[in-house]
Formats: sequence, structure tokens, C-alpha cells
Amino acid sequence: MQKILSTLLLLTFSLYGSIDISHSLNDKPFKASHQVYVKPHDNIRLRFKFKEAKEIRWYQIIPNTSKFYKNANHPWEANAYKWTGYGKINYRKVEIKSFRNKSIVEITPEILEANRPHNSKYYNSKMGSFWFEAEVVLKNGKRMKSVGFKDNSNKGLSPKVLRLSFMSDEGYIGYLSTFFNVPGIFGSMPYQSRNYIGIDCADVLIAASKKMNHEKNEKNYNVKMLVAKLKNKVKFTNKKGKLSKRLKWGKDFKRGDFVAVKYTENGRYAHIGMLYEDTNQNSILDAKDSILNAGPNALHTTTLESGAFSGTVVILENKDVK
Repeated sequence: MQKILSTLLLLTFSLYGSIDISHSLNDKPFKASHQVYVKPHDNIRLRFKFKEAKEIRWYQIIPNTSKFYKNANHPWEANAYKWTGYGKINYRKVEIKSFRNKSIVEITPEILEANRPHNSKYYNSKMGSFWFEAEVVLKNGKRMKSVGFKDNSNKGLSPKVLRLSFMSDEGYIGYLSTFFNVPGIFGSMPYQSRNYIGIDCADVLIAASKKMNHEKNEKNYNVKMLVAKLKNKVKFTNKKGKLSKRLKWGKDFKRGDFVAVKYTENGRYAHIGMLYEDTNQNSILDAKDSILNAGPNALHTTTLESGAFSGTVVILENKDVK
């Protein structure tokens, strides 16, 4: 019977050419899933186990987040906002050499930090999403691998590639933090943000909410639509950290509320992010405080004095944050 099962397994490999990597959270039984959310203090192990393995290799697939990607023209380009087609994302496949010939491996921040790209300041080894591929050479010479690097289309990497998403906490901000390391794509589509392929400033805020609430995000929101949809708490002007109003964290707004900006008085609201940190802990919203935002780059923090949110600013209520 064992011989028959082994033969069927090899036939399956021959027909389909790939098999899933399985995972175990906190020493629970291994199971297969394409997307795994890793909470604080979880330990995560991966398995790619074969009785007839001659060689096993593990790889991390890393998108290039140092580059601007776009599906539509940027606001500063001619024919602004015009659809240009899906922007092709660049990926690298890097072997994790310390995992060579191991069927079970543990993913740690140290392992993820060791693969930090030299050309990107947007790579976060402690939070965010990471993609993996494994390959085995059997004793009979057959080479099998999981879905991986070569499985990408004009829309981006296949959602069937194993993704581990590490979160800072189990609330909205934690779900938003799982979008670190996802490329910024101007004009990203819900399919791309939902599957952690690419994000824009508004899309990532909606995608985090939908992930937290286990909903699909099929509607494509822009900044103007979110300003109209969400409760406006307070409006003020910001000139590189000089605010027209004195606002207090926890009183006039809360951590996790959204902040949108229009750069000219008669312009449209063009950018949005999430109020992230009272950096100097003085309880007052000021120049050094930070906003978590995406676009045109990957998800990153921006201070109020940096200029990205200089203009007419409105704080919007985020009901997902209590």
C-alpha cells in the first residue's frame, strides 16, 4: 500500500510540477495554506518534506520596493491618472543558505534581516509580508518545487506563492503593518491590494480593514471618495509641521485615524495615510509626529514636517480603531 501511495504521489508531482509548503504555528500540526498571519510572539515553522529527497533548497522572493510602479500616470505627468496598464513588478529570488537540505525550518527576524536588499530603505524584517519558495531534488532525479518566483503575471506574483504576514498587533494597525514590503503601485487595483501584490495610499487603508473584518475589497476607493465617505473630525492647514490648530492625541483624534491632504486650496484631496505615532510623546500633534502611508513608495512612515502632508489637511474617523 505504501508503495502504491508513493507512486501516486510521484505521479501527482509529475502532472502538476509543484506542491505546497506546509506551516506550523506555535508547534501545532503542520497544514498547507498560501497565506499565513503571524501574530506577535508566534513562532512559525515551514515544512517541505520528502522521504526520497536528495537535496532541498529554500528561497525568499523579494519584491523591489525601491522602484516606482504605476498602473496609471502620476499626478505630475501628462495625462494624469490615465490608465497605462499593469506595471510589471521586479522580484528577486534569494536562497536561504542556512536552510540547505532541511525539511523543516523556522522563520525568524534574523533570517529575514539577513536577506535585506541593499538598495531599499522600505524593507522591514520585523513586520510585513514575506514570500517563500522551496525546491527538492529526489533520488530518482525528479525536481519538484512549490509555486514561486516564476509564477507571476502582468498583475504580479501569484497569490498561491506562500506568504507569511507578520503583524505588530491583532487590531487594525496590526493588519495595516502586514502591508510592509508590498510594492507601491500608483493606481493599484483591489485584486493587487487584496493579494499583497501592490498598494496605493487609499487602497492599503481599505485592504487592511477588509482583512481585519474578513471581507473582500472589490470596490476601488480613491482619496476623494474616502474623504466623502468617512466622518470628518477636524480640518487645518499644515506648512511642513506648522499647524494652524493645536490638536491633542486622544482628544481631538485617536491613533489610527486617517489624515488626507490637498496640496492647493482649490485642488482635490490627493494623498491619505494613518496617524501613527506621537513621536516626542508630548500629546500634541506636531512636526515630528508620524503618519503611516503608501504611495508612490511602499508603506512607510512620514513626519508632518516632511512635506508629504503639507497643505489643507482633514482628519477622518477610522471606526476600525476603538
